[in-house]
Amino acid sequence: MFTQLAARWGQALTLFVLSMAATVAAVSVPAFAVAIDRAAVDNELATAENIELVVSLTPVSVDSSDSDDGAATAASEDLAAYADARSKLAGFTPVTTGQIQVQGLEPGQPTNEAYSLLARDGFCPYVTFAEGRCPVGNREAALPADLAREFKLHAGDGVVLTPVRRTQDGLQPDGPPASITLVGVFEPKDAAAPYWVLQDPLGKLDTPKLFTNRTTLQTLVHGHETIWVDSVLPADRLTPERVPQIRRQLDAVEERLMQEDPFSAGPLTTLPRLLDRIEGHGENARALLPIAAAPLIALCWFVIHLAVGHGIWGRRLEIGAVVLRGAKWPTRAATVSAESLLPLLAGVPAGLALTPPLVWLIAPGGGEPVPIDRAQLLAAGLAAAGTLAAGLLALRRELAGPIGSLLRQVPPRSRRLAVAAVEVLAIALGIVVVVELRSLDGNLVGVMVAAPVLIILAVAMLASLAVKPLLDLAGRWSLRRGRIGPAVAAFYLARRPAGSVRLLVVLVLVFGTLGFAATATDVAAQGRLAEAQQLLGAARVLELQQVGRQDFLRAVRAADPEGTHAMAVVPARSTTDDDPPVVAVDSTRLARVALWSEHYGAVDPAKIAASLRPPAPDPTMVGDGDLTADLRPDPFTKDESLTVTVRLLSPSGDREVATFGPVTADQREYTDEIAGCEDGCRLTGVTATTNDEDVRRFGVTLGSLRQDGRDVLTSQQLADDSRWRAPEGALVTEQLWANGAADGLLLSQPDPWPDTEYELLAVDVPYPLPAVTAGQLPGKLLTNVDNQPVRFDAKANLDGLPGVGTTGALVDLEYAERLARDPGLAGYPQVWLTADAPASVVDRLREEGLVITGDRTVASIQASIDRSGAALALQSYQLGAGVTVLVGLGALALIVVVDRRTWSPGMRALRAQGTAERTTTGAALWSYGGIVVTSAVTGMLAAAGAWFAAGERLPLGVDEALLTDWPRWAPVAVAELLVVAVLFAGVAAGGWWQRHVIRRQQEVG
Repeated sequence: MFTQLAARWGQALTLFVLSMAATVAAVSVPAFAVAIDRAAVDNELATAENIELVVSLTPVSVDSSDSDDGAATAASEDLAAYADARSKLAGFTPVTTGQIQVQGLEPGQPTNEAYSLLARDGFCPYVTFAEGRCPVGNREAALPADLAREFKLHAGDGVVLTPVRRTQDGLQPDGPPASITLVGVFEPKDAAAPYWVLQDPLGKLDTPKLFTNRTTLQTLVHGHETIWVDSVLPADRLTPERVPQIRRQLDAVEERLMQEDPFSAGPLTTLPRLLDRIEGHGENARALLPIAAAPLIALCWFVIHLAVGHGIWGRRLEIGAVVLRGAKWPTRAATVSAESLLPLLAGVPAGLALTPPLVWLIAPGGGEPVPIDRAQLLAAGLAAAGTLAAGLLALRRELAGPIGSLLRQVPPRSRRLAVAAVEVLAIALGIVVVVELRSLDGNLVGVMVAAPVLIILAVAMLASLAVKPLLDLAGRWSLRRGRIGPAVAAFYLARRPAGSVRLLVVLVLVFGTLGFAATATDVAAQGRLAEAQQLLGAARVLELQQVGRQDFLRAVRAADPEGTHAMAVVPARSTTDDDPPVVAVDSTRLARVALWSEHYGAVDPAKIAASLRPPAPDPTMVGDGDLTADLRPDPFTKDESLTVTVRLLSPSGDREVATFGPVTADQREYTDEIAGCEDGCRLTGVTATTNDEDVRRFGVTLGSLRQDGRDVLTSQQLADDSRWRAPEGALVTEQLWANGAADGLLLSQPDPWPDTEYELLAVDVPYPLPAVTAGQLPGKLLTNVDNQPVRFDAKANLDGLPGVGTTGALVDLEYAERLARDPGLAGYPQVWLTADAPASVVDRLREEGLVITGDRTVASIQASIDRSGAALALQSYQLGAGVTVLVGLGALALIVVVDRRTWSPGMRALRAQGTAERTTTGAALWSYGGIVVTSAVTGMLAAAGAWFAAGERLPLGVDEALLTDWPRWAPVAVAELLVVAVLFAGVAAGGWWQRHVIRRQQEVG
């Protein structure tokens, strides 16, 4: 047995490498899945918001001053239940925070400002003390450095703090004053750590907090305290293996809270969203990896079958002699199969051991190599079973065939029929797969993961049917033109079509697999780039600190007065997960600054921008001075019960009001002095309020508004319904009704509540708000920049929008702001920049007072998307490409070695007849080189057919609307040409080797 292996070591090595390649292809699927899971955790942790690692429970308010013992008992029971619920989160870091409000931090500057005093678990290890030390003793506290600088306080200073509580009447004392020593001034070691998200202690959104210890808080006499029960998941505890366990822990917490209170809101956390994203990467990868591996595994098994079959064919006389001598079946089986099966079996553990380091080299994330687990062992077992089946199928005749068939060197007729049946079956399967995918909306799941390779194989079989007649034609054509080398190659291959057909099929599988992989990779890369451009909206986006919306728009316009490089953008905050995204943009710059894609449809950016900003009516302006209103109550309104207010907005965003009333039937004109509108204020609305406890309804007619002898609004203008709108989303019974009349605007409420303000909003822009939409939006309301709903008018519907995606809307920022009920901060202000925006624009933005907190580009967004599960899974094609080329070279070498037995005698005969050595060598190159070129062309066509049938079903992890139908052919052609070059090098080596063999045989002969 081992003598046979040593005698034919080349064949054994080939089978070993092929078996190892099949095992690597199979085992790489679960190995890559584990590596991608690891990378998904790392990538998501790198981009996740810190709050996503926090689990909070509803804060408990403890009021020791409350005379109701039941309330104190309930608070105690809540804390016990919360502690029990939090105990379910094994591996999390528990963080309990006690909080009270105090006054007196400003030395010698008594104000009405209140500050939070916190006692939080584990505070000191998270900070570095610039002055002093950790507050560990009674009546000690520490200050954040910002707060210490503001009040010029230092370690060692003493302050007198008075506990306070907020009531409807303002801040009220909640305990006696107490002397506190400030023993430390600290800076956080990592201000971005999840520990600092809880209650905003560093004052990113509010005033910074003081820190003390639990002893101080307990001994400080106070009536009201808020206790926060939180948990933080350490980043190193979030691993792919722990994701299911963490979900079970969160479910256990929710179940415990529901036991305590069936109406409990459960744990307050967005951690499940983070877990969903991590698992989503794995799901996308696991859907794509088998599709990538299936062609390679099939190719390996097919070549193994050919290699074993070709090897055993040359040993038929040897095996026949063994059988002729009366060897029993076990001896015959060992003689026949051992030489082939032992290398195949040896390749399985070698491939299993080789896969983890190969995956580690190719897969992202680095770290330690993926350990061999149960899934990889199972994949290796399946690969071994397929490898042995392919080998035994090639040995079936030698294992059980009669002696006569073994001693003959002519394939039996039944074998040719079996080959024909396989060809017909392969072609039929390819046709069925195409019909299933194109006409019946099939998916690439289950056995259908092999769809691409079945289509490529079908094309290869169709091409193989034309090999012999085409070779005959090529031989005659070359012979007529005196080209002896090509003619000899063509006639030789035509007389022995089995070898040429098999090599053609194998190489078509090689080129088809590579072409399909290159196509998928390129289409996915284009899709990820389009997704990055769509998500970002512009070539570069600056993220800013919160700022007033009006100031923000004015600052960006001042920084880029020409409007060619920068645009102010405010995404509206969605109130629910189902709300479509709405992005408010300065549409005067939209066409020039935003990135517009062909995926959005036939788009004219200038027309789109113009549709968002049709001409608007002039706003109603009021200046400083006395403002007079003509008011007439209806008979149902009690005298001196109704007050009417006109709401105004200054250019700086300050709210001003003019109050008229209480209204009586005997008085018509009411005057209020306006201050703060020196530069003119815009009228934004009217409100009415009644103080009548027995009110059933009220009504008042606003006849006019005048200032300094001029009409601000006449009765006809007030009666124009297009000037007013009720707040959207409120019930009709909760709105202030407005009806135009001949003598002005009638304001009424049929069922009012006392001391409730009913509002009517002024409209000085086109309303419903013009919008450009993408996708199907539910209803007729959008979320405005102030988080309030507004009606919209879709001017166009596109397949996608920059900064929005495939579902959502763009609106004009200025118009949206003028429809806002109240001035306010832009929650997530952005400045979109063009790719050629000069640095001076960014400098001027800073000069305008804008604070830049983030800077993103399309490249950075694409890099993040490139770390998605599907994108990472496509990297497995790099491993597949290398193995595929290796298998192709192995198949080529196999055919060259086997053909030596019949090729060499013919070439020696030609050389003896005077044929030049260059001609015989050229014949060898033409024979195999022609097959390589033919296979490359056929493989490209097969890859195109497989993509046509299966490309739309491939889970590439990108929105289908952003995927191109076909790849850029240049990268695909370059990949194919590189493989052609490698195989031509193999052809040249084979031709040189055959020439060397012929020379040696001639010298010996």
